[in-house]
Amino acid sequence: MKLIDYMRAYGLDDDAMASKIGGITSHGIRKIKYGERNPSAGVAARIQVVTAGKVTLADLVKHQPAPAVERKQGSAA
Repeated sequence: MKLIDYMRAYGLDDDAMASKIGGITSHGIRKIKYGERNPSAGVAARIQVVTAGKVTLADLVKHQPAPAVERKQGSAA
């Protein structure tokens, strides 16, 4: 479950969620819930605990596409 969906379902605003988690500001919560940044490992762990596992690390981490790798063409033997 996405953090934003959890917060909506439980009627939590950014301040309330930051208060429950601890060690993060409401601005930090806003950045995480909109996928603008990934949480630190500690914050992610606390979010998972506070949400009773409904929001997991996989839900929190914004996956970046792997950079394209250029392949060099070798000469045919």
